[in-house]
Amino acid sequence: MPGFDRNGRLLLAGKALRSFAFGLNAVTLGLYLASLGLSPEGIGWVLSGALLGTMALTLAVTFWGDRLGRRRSLISGSLLMGLAALIPSLGGDPLLLAIIGLSGMVAITSQESTGLQSLDQAALPQTVPPEQRTRAFAAYNVVAVAASAAGSLAAGLLPQAASMAGLAGPSSYIPAFLLYSLTGLLAALVAVPLDRGIEVDCPVTRGLAIHRSRGTAGRLSMLFGLDALAGSFVVQSFLVYWFTERFGADPVLLGVTFLLAGVLAAVSFPVAAWLSDRVGLVQTMVFTHIPANLFLIAAAMSPALPVALGFFLARAALSSMDVPARQSYTMAVVDADERTAVAGVTSLARSLAQVPGPALAGLLLVPLGIGVPLIAAGALKIVYDLALFASFRARPAPEEITRRRTARGA
Repeated sequence: MPGFDRNGRLLLAGKALRSFAFGLNAVTLGLYLASLGLSPEGIGWVLSGALLGTMALTLAVTFWGDRLGRRRSLISGSLLMGLAALIPSLGGDPLLLAIIGLSGMVAITSQESTGLQSLDQAALPQTVPPEQRTRAFAAYNVVAVAASAAGSLAAGLLPQAASMAGLAGPSSYIPAFLLYSLTGLLAALVAVPLDRGIEVDCPVTRGLAIHRSRGTAGRLSMLFGLDALAGSFVVQSFLVYWFTERFGADPVLLGVTFLLAGVLAAVSFPVAAWLSDRVGLVQTMVFTHIPANLFLIAAAMSPALPVALGFFLARAALSSMDVPARQSYTMAVVDADERTAVAGVTSLARSLAQVPGPALAGLLLVPLGIGVPLIAAGALKIVYDLALFASFRARPAPEEITRRRTARGA
């Protein structure tokens, strides 16, 4: 466990609360919309509003997060989660629900991808020594995954408890929305004691707060966008569909499989930090990602369900190891006062690149076969890995340069 200072521990606590809430609401909102009997068009408006709000909030943080102050931004964003308490009172009006979603803090995915995460990523390196930065991001991601899983579990239990208390239909989800809002309030309170240690001087008064690192941010954004586009071909919903259609997999077996995949991903985060200390951040990203994508292609070509599941779990053990390394490297190669903007820009690039992915995957199914999106995703991700290695292998993180000089001197 890295030696977080007080600010680091508070950031982790806030992330745990928000991740719990996102895991809770991602499930609750889907169940609630289904219970309302909304039309597909209405549900589409609600989800689109939430996605648009998430990107708008990320854009706002990218431009103004450091100017407003990271602490104030974390508090303000967490308080926006309180708007979810209004959802049960809107009578299922898709337009009003979409407007609430525009706040950017109504969760529709179990993993937070808002502007607040960009603030966390920018501030976290200032809470640990440079040589512990990757371990800090590993711990941050473990906390996020565990808290999100707990929130998803709570989403399944709360409606049952509400039904036993006499609430029925859409009303049975009121406690879950209230808990989501309360958790946002707690996350805001956790951010209140943060001090100046997480802030940076922001000399840029207008425009995007990226100066020296514009080229780096641009190249990373394009590469991360390619990775995200490929990943959107094989989102969890599509993988469930693929296992079911290709092999007739049992839903219970798939549930256990994805649970194991989540556990393997969480375990891989600290392993990635350990490996990064030994071979470097870029090497960790590339040398773990390529085998993971070969496993994905192998799963698509598997003749039987047990073989496909084996390759899928092997991929799960490796495919997320690039996450803490990627976050750590991005924050390492830009100036401290650029980190919030760069985190926001790269996050937006990933979000925008994911939008057409599921539709493109669907187009590939018809003429080419059900396994083609998996093969296409694996191949594109390998292209990303090779391009990343070619572009940044000669630019190690500053602490890696220091470590190499120390080793040579010894």
